[in-house]
Amino acid sequence: MGLGTVFLSHYRRHPGQLAGLLLILICAAMLWSGVRSLTGRAEDAVAQSRAALEPRLSVVRVDGQAVDVADFAELRRAGLCASPRLQVTFPASEAPEVVGIDPFSAACLRQYSVGTPVVDELVAELDQPILLGSASDLARWRRLSLPGMGEYQLQETEGLPSGVLLTDIAVAAELAPSGRAGLEILLPAAELDRLPLPAGYRGQIEDYGVEPDPLVEAFLLNLNALGALALLVAALLVRSIYRFALEQRRRSLEILVRLGVRTARLRMALVVEVLLLALVGASLGVLLGEWLASAMADGFQGTLSGLFSVDTLARSPPALETWFGMVLILVVVVGWAGVDLLMLGRREQRTVAEMEKRRWLTTPTLVPLILVAVSLAVLLGAEKLWLIFLATTGCLIGAGLLLPGLLNRLLARVQRRSRQPLLEWSCAEMRALCRLLQLPLVALAFAIAAAIGVQAMVAGFEATFARWLDQRLQGDLYLDPGRPLVNGAAADWRGRLQALPGVKTVLPMVRGRGLVDRMPVDVLAIDPASTLVRGWPFLAAVSDPWSALVERGVLINEQLARRQSLALGDDIRFRLGTKMQSREVIGIYADYGRPEGELLLPLATLPDVLPRSYTTFVLGTTAANKINWQDWPGQYSWLAGSRLRDQTGLKRAANAAFARTFQMTRLLNGLTLALAGTALALMGLVIFRLRQRSYTLLHVYGVPRRRLRRRLLVHSMLITGLLGVLATPLGIFLCWVLVARVNPAAFGWALPLHLYPGFWLQVWLVCMLIGAFVGALMRDPVHLETLKNE
Repeated sequence: MGLGTVFLSHYRRHPGQLAGLLLILICAAMLWSGVRSLTGRAEDAVAQSRAALEPRLSVVRVDGQAVDVADFAELRRAGLCASPRLQVTFPASEAPEVVGIDPFSAACLRQYSVGTPVVDELVAELDQPILLGSASDLARWRRLSLPGMGEYQLQETEGLPSGVLLTDIAVAAELAPSGRAGLEILLPAAELDRLPLPAGYRGQIEDYGVEPDPLVEAFLLNLNALGALALLVAALLVRSIYRFALEQRRRSLEILVRLGVRTARLRMALVVEVLLLALVGASLGVLLGEWLASAMADGFQGTLSGLFSVDTLARSPPALETWFGMVLILVVVVGWAGVDLLMLGRREQRTVAEMEKRRWLTTPTLVPLILVAVSLAVLLGAEKLWLIFLATTGCLIGAGLLLPGLLNRLLARVQRRSRQPLLEWSCAEMRALCRLLQLPLVALAFAIAAAIGVQAMVAGFEATFARWLDQRLQGDLYLDPGRPLVNGAAADWRGRLQALPGVKTVLPMVRGRGLVDRMPVDVLAIDPASTLVRGWPFLAAVSDPWSALVERGVLINEQLARRQSLALGDDIRFRLGTKMQSREVIGIYADYGRPEGELLLPLATLPDVLPRSYTTFVLGTTAANKINWQDWPGQYSWLAGSRLRDQTGLKRAANAAFARTFQMTRLLNGLTLALAGTALALMGLVIFRLRQRSYTLLHVYGVPRRRLRRRLLVHSMLITGLLGVLATPLGIFLCWVLVARVNPAAFGWALPLHLYPGFWLQVWLVCMLIGAFVGALMRDPVHLETLKNE
């Protein structure tokens, strides 16, 4: 009989252990690789879109004439790295915009640098006209009926913004007669530090740019932290089960040593076993993780698109390095589970209970207490997101290690005060179970804390966001003209909208970009006298902020106030276009769901040229449900191509964007809790079988089987139920970290801390159901065969 057969014989006798180990490893690999797959795709997408967000200048003529090819040639002869861009828009509302670039000079703009796939494709297809875009945009293009459009080759390409088809500038020029065309000559803002513009030209800021990396990293780090928590839970569970499996085999392994098998050979066999377990778990887990990532990809992409302007996520099968990395991670996890039991020297044989009890008694509670204290001190003073997560992990580990001891002391106190022999025995039995199931109980405590903390954060955000929307969205209808309004067109639109049937108030809202200490911020300009801006929720404000806004002040959102350390009464300097302004901060308002800082100003203070300026309108009506506003774009030609939405639809869309994100966090938490509960059930089944002798002796002493079975169920339910209760403060702590530490560091805004005792009851019930399941697996705790040798 070979050594491999000896090792396999243990799992043939205990198939539940092998199934439990593989189940935990597969689930952990699935959660971790699925999250990493999503975040990896997002990092690639951000890397592609980051270049498109560099500060750029549009070169214009001082005499006001439109630029043409001759101007481009002059700028190039002057040594400036400039590139033309021709944008063509079509009358049809659903038509995508065609953007033509010069592939040979496009490298001047970082988003079209050499080696970019779209540029390479344009260069490779110079002999035939080609349009590049997403599948949905190409489908919209096919539905159009333009002259000669059948001559163009359509190619699906990832990494382009939604609603845009990219092509060679010569192809765009051919399409220009069918729509409205605008030629721009662009160059990076940093180019003017090297060479000045020739006489007769000036640079106009087209976009200040934005640096989304800290925001994206914060969002992705949140998801990675959930995946890491699942991996930590899995490591604790694997360690408990694998340690037990190795301890069960210790006697047989030492017998093999006595029979002449070298210790080094046995250790090598254990290493091979660890590798095989990690290989199987990683292979199946990576495949299931890719399926999980695909299932969550749409909601994840919607969140990134809404928050960080990431338009597409590339989808590809799992790479070899992903699989290899997962194998290495699981090798470390399983290896840690048995590293202290790989020494197979001749030692005094000890039972599992004796080993666990000795380890429990010699483990000082001072270590986890110090870990909690140090981590909490770091957490309170940390500003970096990774340091906040690291300190939170330290707090969780320290508190998790203390929980089984706290539960043990609680049961010990009840045991000392009990007057009934069976109650005293029950407390002693549960204390023994706490020692034997320490690691699975810690893992379950982590899962419980994560479920309570994340649910409280999610539910609190949803409630706060709903109230905030009700206060901020005071109009009945919201109109997007579908195109920029320039040269006084906004005033003309306002007059026309005021004349529409049922409209009593019109509020123009102009959005754009500005700079505060070289940091790009959003700019929102409104009419402070409008009745549609009353009742806004302010975190801090002067007595009459809307009147003060006209006279001297500026309103800023919470994100900007935190990042610039601004308070009421402080002066803030900012740049709008080419003009510098300085105003007093007269109010700070909540702005949930957006990572960007924002300035709110009166319309009268805006310069003539504001980067990325765009105007929308808020309409107050007599009764929106009695007006056929859906028919207005068809009835009034000047509204063609515009988009009208009512307040209900806007709220629904805003809530749906975050519902997708929270659905992912809830799914990950649910899977982690299910993983911990399943592993505890498997481990509990083995431990309870070790305790059968105690139940059998009581039956011999006269306690009926049915009564013992009830006690076994009660023991299991009390342990998991009490653990759920004791882990609840840990969940509240985790919720506080998320709303008061993580959110401000990641996104710039804090949430009020909400507690949901009703959900606690649900979690406690789930914990008791897990305990009941563990107890029910035993069926009959009395086995007289255990006493046959006594």
